[in-house]
Amino acid sequence: MALTFTRHSGAKGYEIRPLGSAPIHVHRGVPEGWALSEGCKPRFTIAADTAGAEPLAVVVRTEGGRLAVLAPEGERLAELCLPARKKRWRPMYEIRLADGTVARGREGSVPSLLLCLVVLPFVLLYLIAMTLSDSPADIPTATLRTVWKRPEGVFGRAVLRESARGRFRVREELLDRRVAYAQAVAKYWER
Repeated sequence: MALTFTRHSGAKGYEIRPLGSAPIHVHRGVPEGWALSEGCKPRFTIAADTAGAEPLAVVVRTEGGRLAVLAPEGERLAELCLPARKKRWRPMYEIRLADGTVARGREGSVPSLLLCLVVLPFVLLYLIAMTLSDSPADIPTATLRTVWKRPEGVFGRAVLRESARGRFRVREELLDRRVAYAQAVAKYWER
């Protein structure tokens, strides 16, 4: 079964909105009374309620600089590896599940890159026309999508997809929804 959700940022922080269910809230830090292991720094909590009292998952930065996704009981669900900040061309994101399974995703799938190449001349013509007409141009900056797949399944099913419009789709039989929520927030969280 596939779960579809969107990520929204507002004045109070991030919110994840799954289709057909209540929103999930993202809070800075960890809940009060949460015991962190040594060397871990709190990042954010994904909770079912607005106060953050019912955490679904807690994300902490480990000593290696990676993000660990922890269940409310403290067990490790996954590890998220974000690309270096200076990496500009097709950065790679990685999800390492507790059972050893790895899913990798590069920004910009081949079909979306080809679509960009086809649309690029029209965008350039549009920009030239906007410059000549002296009108403001609001161009969307996210034109690519990201697909997380297992390395052995390059042509197989995606574990997690992000569309150019910011909609995420996760295959729940392949990836825990809490890990997908954490990846959706971590990709855009200030580092």
